[in-house]
Amino acid sequence: MPGVLKRLEDKHRDSECIRVSTGSRSGNMAGEDPKKTVEANYGNGAAYMNGHSETNGNYVNGLPAGATDSQLSMAPETRERRGQLPPEIEHITFGYLPLSTLIIRLVQETYNGLNEVINEMSDLQVSQSTQNLSASNLEPHINGNGMIHNSQANVQKKLRILNFAQDRRAQFIKILVLSKWSRQADAISKVIDLKVWLDGQKRIYDEASVWMGELKRILAPLKMSNPDLKTALEALSLGKASWLPDLGYIPPKPLSSHEILKTLRNINTLLSIRLNLHEKIPLSFRDFSIESGRAIFRVRDEFEVELSIADEDLQSQLYFIDFRFAFSPAPAEIPGGRIRDEIEGRTNDALRREGLGGCYDFLHDLVLTHKLSMLRNQAYEMARGLWSQHLKVEAVHRSLVVQYWLNRPGGKNWIEVGIRRRRIQSPPQRSANQDSPHIALRWFRSGKEITTVQFNLGLGELSLQKILKQVIAMHTNSIFEQVATKLREGLVYSNKILKLRHVASASEPLDATLFVQLTTSKVVKIVQEPVTGRFALQSSFLLHSQVEKDLNNLADPASEIPGRLATLRALVSLEEVETRAQSDRWDTLKSLNPGQEIIGRLFPRDVLRTRFFRRKDWDRSWVLAFTTGPMRDSWWVVELGEKNAEVEIGGQAGTPTSRVGINYKAAYRIPMTGFKSLVMEPSYSTLAQVERVAVGMISQYIDIHQLSVRKIPHKLVPVSVNSPQPRSAVLHLRLTHNRAPAMLQRDTPVSLPWANEIVTVTFQGIDPATNSAIHTVAARLQTPIPNIGSLTSKIDYSIAFHPTSGEFAFRILTPVGESTIPLLLQRLSSIEHLIQFLAIIKHHDLSCSAVSLTHLEFVYASNPSNLKATIYFSLDLPTRISLDTANPHLRIQDSLTSLLRSPNGLHLVIKLLRATLPLLRAFSAMETAHASDRLSILPRSAVWFQVRYENPMGRIDLRLRKRRDGLMWFVKDLGMTEGDNSSRKAEQRMKNVKKGLGGNWRWMGDEVVASTVDVEDLMRRIDEVYEAGKEEKDEAAENAPTGKKRKAEDEIVVLE
Repeated sequence: MPGVLKRLEDKHRDSECIRVSTGSRSGNMAGEDPKKTVEANYGNGAAYMNGHSETNGNYVNGLPAGATDSQLSMAPETRERRGQLPPEIEHITFGYLPLSTLIIRLVQETYNGLNEVINEMSDLQVSQSTQNLSASNLEPHINGNGMIHNSQANVQKKLRILNFAQDRRAQFIKILVLSKWSRQADAISKVIDLKVWLDGQKRIYDEASVWMGELKRILAPLKMSNPDLKTALEALSLGKASWLPDLGYIPPKPLSSHEILKTLRNINTLLSIRLNLHEKIPLSFRDFSIESGRAIFRVRDEFEVELSIADEDLQSQLYFIDFRFAFSPAPAEIPGGRIRDEIEGRTNDALRREGLGGCYDFLHDLVLTHKLSMLRNQAYEMARGLWSQHLKVEAVHRSLVVQYWLNRPGGKNWIEVGIRRRRIQSPPQRSANQDSPHIALRWFRSGKEITTVQFNLGLGELSLQKILKQVIAMHTNSIFEQVATKLREGLVYSNKILKLRHVASASEPLDATLFVQLTTSKVVKIVQEPVTGRFALQSSFLLHSQVEKDLNNLADPASEIPGRLATLRALVSLEEVETRAQSDRWDTLKSLNPGQEIIGRLFPRDVLRTRFFRRKDWDRSWVLAFTTGPMRDSWWVVELGEKNAEVEIGGQAGTPTSRVGINYKAAYRIPMTGFKSLVMEPSYSTLAQVERVAVGMISQYIDIHQLSVRKIPHKLVPVSVNSPQPRSAVLHLRLTHNRAPAMLQRDTPVSLPWANEIVTVTFQGIDPATNSAIHTVAARLQTPIPNIGSLTSKIDYSIAFHPTSGEFAFRILTPVGESTIPLLLQRLSSIEHLIQFLAIIKHHDLSCSAVSLTHLEFVYASNPSNLKATIYFSLDLPTRISLDTANPHLRIQDSLTSLLRSPNGLHLVIKLLRATLPLLRAFSAMETAHASDRLSILPRSAVWFQVRYENPMGRIDLRLRKRRDGLMWFVKDLGMTEGDNSSRKAEQRMKNVKKGLGGNWRWMGDEVVASTVDVEDLMRRIDEVYEAGKEEKDEAAENAPTGKKRKAEDEIVVLE
């Protein structure tokens, strides 16, 4: 058989078989039938021809595989012909299984079955009597005459093993047959391959014959008959044909214009009567007119047809006159030819069979088909033009399928334009319902049909591009509407804090836009390109490029775009806030990057982005956090802690590290009012407001923690005053004598009792100079100080008193992150001192020129000028008194400070200031009048002074003592050391002064007692005595002889 080649391994065997059967027949066994030998060789694969055993030389299919060089050289034609043979037919191997697999499975099945049989036999119970007989060895032999135990169990066991053996024997017999048959598997395989190849060739022949018949059937209508050239030549040359009979008809006379007009009017009348009274006119043919002997029926956006009559009989049919399309683009008139003749013939046939209804159905179906054909051609033109690679057009039966946005991820989007039939109610004159087919559109968006949208197909002016743009515009509107609806679920857009506007368009996709206000200063405009379906963002910032790329990779943009826009709004808000914060000298803590678990624990779940900030002078335990999300923008105060651990450093374990982590303890939302409550405007005023509220919250949190540690009762009362700026709550704390801090506790009742024991602490803002928190502490005295205005002429701005209600308030400045409670308690102690000092000053009828929580300045003398003393009573430093440089009490300032620190010290100091003022004023006058080297005033204490004169030399001791419920100065003259006449005169004058001559003092023994006022006059008189003695001595020295002067000069000793 041509095309069938033997495999190489068979050639050698075939050649051997041929040589044995033909060339050496004598080699057969004696008595063996040669015919059987040939059959055996044929069964082993040997090939034989019809009467000849050799074809190509000595072999059937060429030389064997083991041919020698001589054999190869003897068959050159065979080798050439072998290269021209057709390819080997396909070898069928599908469904073949190795015999070994079948044998292995049978053996395994036999083994498993034998195990089951043995188990079943062991489960059968043998009777007890049989067992006893076996045990006693009394059972007779089977081959003897004895009895055989044929119990039921034994019989069943024997049958079971015999049935199993017989069944297995049958299976192995089948395997034996198969194994014998498999010895000829190679030949059978070749027969199977040949059978498959022959079936394929037969199938090809059958398909070729069917194709030729079908081609003949298709080409039959297209065959044109041969033209009748003889008849054409005769008709064109002679004007007649000889074979056509002449019937002898007399041609009618031509009609005149009047007759033609009359005939047309008559036809118009007949048409009007017939159409209005007798004809059943379809609904679509109700728009008609009669003119020029014809009825013109108009179907909007489809066609116009002209019909007329040929007989006055009402039962006669109407005839086709003309037809025109009533839409564009379409030819104005159908040219004469085959198409027009076909339309005319079918229209007349429909008028004859079904009347006007059939005419309408035929022409309507014709127009619908033509419209679909035009739309299909427009679709192909679009796919080859601007919409190339983004539009897929398929014509399915009478429908047109156009898939748009091919390269967009997600589900497929397409439209189907086809003919739809709907059931409509017939008019009263028609008894049956009819189907009114029309061109309809089905829209599939992401693989799902949308039935809630109606489209204006514009069938009067066919344009698939307009239809597709209308569909894409509705698609874009749907996406933007869903995005806007999803965004309005957030508070920032639902409360109209940020603007969100969707501009819809029914015909132009580029006019459908979505305006989204991201922040107070950033707006983004989103449009969708109609051809590719890609989104474009128009904005004034740089982040939109990556977002635009993400939008164009979304599979479901309607549900995923809101999340991307929320993320974009978060990024833009974060960028604006970060930029404004850095310009306001805030530190951006980018190193603080907590994980999602910590962010979810600190902030709400809708938070998308977070950024941490801190002012330079804040404590490191407090930071500000700005969070943004679809619901709102928020500022938070976050408390931080440190996570310390022991790690091995330098080979030694147990060394603590400085800082190995940050512990995010808690976050507190900063309350904002008005527009800033949901969307943060990135302005300096907003940041200042955030900082102000945050500082107040931090201070109050730390104060509450301190009060809780100190176990002081407290309460945080919110402020209900309506204000555009958020107000911090007021902290109320109760300070009873039992629970007061140690610095306010006394063994005896304190002199600063509280009204209702309540102290209020109010946060007032931030000091711009120091960036410290300003707090106002207010309390009320149980006993008001009504004349506080007369006591103080200038009160420090940090403290204020109300004279009638007894209320007082003071300011506290603390760094951000530090508690005000310790300083508050110190200030309360300072106020206690201040009130005590004011009470003492009031008791002495003095006035204060300056009052604060750290010092008190009062005037204790006004003649000849105001003398002021300043008391400093800060708790950080010891209490002291300060005087001006021109104050006479400056010489005893240290002594006064020592007295001031003693119990009831200010009372004593004021008394001493008044008692010692005349004396110290006299001292100042004496020092002014005398040279510094002649007079020395030595203050031993505030009540003890010594005055020393150098020329003449003398000493005066002054002590302030109490006498008769009053203070008196005791002045003692220690005498002059000079013994000359001038000194004796001075002593005499001193005695006169001591006796009180010209003064109000008394001489008692060796001391002079003078009041605190008269001591000034006394010291002036004593100074005059010493001054007079000096003058006398100087005068005597001038009148002395020169020799004595020289002697005196020689007695001068110069010391190194």
